[in-house]
Amino acid sequence: MKHLFRGGRRKVAAVMAVALVASLSQVAPTSAAETPKTGGTLSVGIFDSFPGYCMADNLANSSLMAGRTIYETWVEQRVDGKIVPYVLSAVENSTDFKQWKLTVRPGVLFHDGTPVNADALVTNLQALRGALTLLGKAPSPGTAGGFTANITEVIKVSDSAVQVNLYRPQVDFLETLYASGRFFVRAPSQILGGAKCSTTPIGTGPFKLVSTKLNELVVTKNASYWRKDPSGASLPYLDGITFTFLVETASRVSGLKSKSLDIAMFTSAGEVKQIRDLQKNKNMTVIESPEEYYPSIWLNNRIAPFSSKNARLAVSYAIDRVDYNKVRNRDYVSAAKSIVGPANIMYNEKGFIQYDLKKAKDAAAAYKTETGKDLEFSFPYTAGSTESLANATQIQKYMTAAGIKMNLLPLTTAEIIQRAFPQQFQAMALLLMEGAGTAFIAPFITSDTSGGNQTHILRKTPLAVLYGILNLSAFTDTVSEDLIWQAKAEPNAAKRKALYGKATQQIQTEARLTTISYQKYALAYRTNVKGVGELGLTQGGQRKLMTNFGIDFTGVWKSGK
Repeated sequence: MKHLFRGGRRKVAAVMAVALVASLSQVAPTSAAETPKTGGTLSVGIFDSFPGYCMADNLANSSLMAGRTIYETWVEQRVDGKIVPYVLSAVENSTDFKQWKLTVRPGVLFHDGTPVNADALVTNLQALRGALTLLGKAPSPGTAGGFTANITEVIKVSDSAVQVNLYRPQVDFLETLYASGRFFVRAPSQILGGAKCSTTPIGTGPFKLVSTKLNELVVTKNASYWRKDPSGASLPYLDGITFTFLVETASRVSGLKSKSLDIAMFTSAGEVKQIRDLQKNKNMTVIESPEEYYPSIWLNNRIAPFSSKNARLAVSYAIDRVDYNKVRNRDYVSAAKSIVGPANIMYNEKGFIQYDLKKAKDAAAAYKTETGKDLEFSFPYTAGSTESLANATQIQKYMTAAGIKMNLLPLTTAEIIQRAFPQQFQAMALLLMEGAGTAFIAPFITSDTSGGNQTHILRKTPLAVLYGILNLSAFTDTVSEDLIWQAKAEPNAAKRKALYGKATQQIQTEARLTTISYQKYALAYRTNVKGVGELGLTQGGQRKLMTNFGIDFTGVWKSGK
């Protein structure tokens, strides 16, 4: 999760066709005529830092790409959006979608040499849901506790299989298990290692840790990696990778041009000019993610002024999304017509409040009549970031035109995230919601991710706050929440989509939050980088070429040029 107004980057935490204009598609460049070369190292420039690797440490976007060289996920997402087994070998569900049997793939080892088995899966799931924290065995699950709150039991049924029981039926449970690529297969030795959990990542991935610090991750080849390429050759091909956090866009661009970097990642939130310039460079290939990332303006419904619907309406009507998209995004992405994008199952334009200056002024006047006060609020942005300030100032301009006072609040990214959870700002911009499904969206727009389970293990503990901490607008809307849970239980895809659409309409009509424009990500790499997007998944099919967490490095190799 990445702060939207962070100098062209995004925290909460999400880019870039064959050479030049190939960037317009998700078609992977091909080096199929060439034989992959073993050896060599890559240097990669990213726009996120490395806060840690335990359950509560959220690696954001480009640093998530780096972390995923060490870690893998139990399931993976195909290019068509379907979630399929990965470190798992099989998944079965009951007809009511409340029981899920997960079977672990045989022969996979953690970097510490221990096997991935049912015990390891139980340890991972119990850590994510906070059960091990309550026993004093593992650190806090952080926001993972909210994502997994629908789980009631995790039961080992054999040496290789685990049954997961849910409180509410959930057709999309595998999306929860994937968590948009964030729920890692961690070694029990890491999870149970106390403070070392954050500093010593131990996974099953193609690369192992060499060293890590806030601005750098160095990984080396995992000689015991479980996957082979289609010809039977060992993976990965590379000897190692160094990922470096380069906060300034210019540093990543100059690194590519000077050849000190082989690869660099960018985001449409402030770096459009640089992406377009790199697309014209004959020495670069630029690939883009789909436009499946939905930055939100979160309006805190719990406190003034946005406890008033008139205030929420005024701000929502005041934002000229078409103008903002032209001025700040150079029309590289789409202006929002819903709180999620067209690729998402919840997409619905009904109820979404578009720019109307007269209605904005009328709603602001109604707020003053209601409260006796002029409409005024504070809005954080990343201190020291030119792009972040420019984004916030552009929104401030729209507020001023509507007679609304918006005070800009400069804070570090760390301060913004610390105060965002739990909801301490009147309003803020943060990109949290993403993808085509709902498992990584619903927790941010429901007040109780346990589904109302009064006997949940965290219910009478301080960790119960995790059930609603993800909802930055801090609202309870029983109409939309009931629709969301109904949809999660609905096996018919068309009916499920209709229910989700009604939930979105309800949220938009009440102006619980709003969206200005959508977002995507780009990755630029030099001609010596080969194999990007060519290695398929273990169960068949291709993964997405490019996402908010970049690419998969398992099958990437270096030509030596």
